[in-house]
Amino acid sequence: MGCFPSYEDAGFCAAVMDTNRANWQRPDIVSKLITQPDMTVVDLGAGTGYFADLFSKQLPEGKIIALDPEESLISWMEERKKKDSLDNVSIHQIEKDDPGLDQLNSEIDLLFIGYTYFHYDEPVKYFREKVYPYIQDKTVVAIADMAPVSGQERHTVPAQQVTAEMAEAGFKLDEEPTTLFDQYLLIFKKVPL
Repeated sequence: MGCFPSYEDAGFCAAVMDTNRANWQRPDIVSKLITQPDMTVVDLGAGTGYFADLFSKQLPEGKIIALDPEESLISWMEERKKKDSLDNVSIHQIEKDDPGLDQLNSEIDLLFIGYTYFHYDEPVKYFREKVYPYIQDKTVVAIADMAPVSGQERHTVPAQQVTAEMAEAGFKLDEEPTTLFDQYLLIFKKVPL
């Protein structure tokens, strides 16, 4: 998905998105989402690979699939994978309007959307048509993002709006673990048809 203001410069994106991230993004979202040691995790809108890296290190027996539409970020993640020996991570470039989940040939335990929800122009349509049919009933869909804070210019979507849009797309809010005051973590499951 990318970063503001430039998607072309992956180094700039990494500097903006990843600097001091462990300090401002506590408690650790990744550990809240790990439920078994051999999970298959899809990081949708993986950006610089920050979360793919964390999932890889905390799930050495797992399989991490990092998806992003930006070519520069795909290249950045490939370098990160080599540098950090993230052997259980596979990286795929996707279309902005299609995550290509039907091409993965893998059951998904966790579909993670971290700090990128605002990129979806039509989230209800996207999740109903491009996500819902291609994940399993067991799949946990976790959306983490910044809550809108008065006086701060951020690209954010309020948790209540995300919950309403996901419900319209066929997902029910299953859990909302405690997070920081300016962040949220929403955990969804498919509503069977």
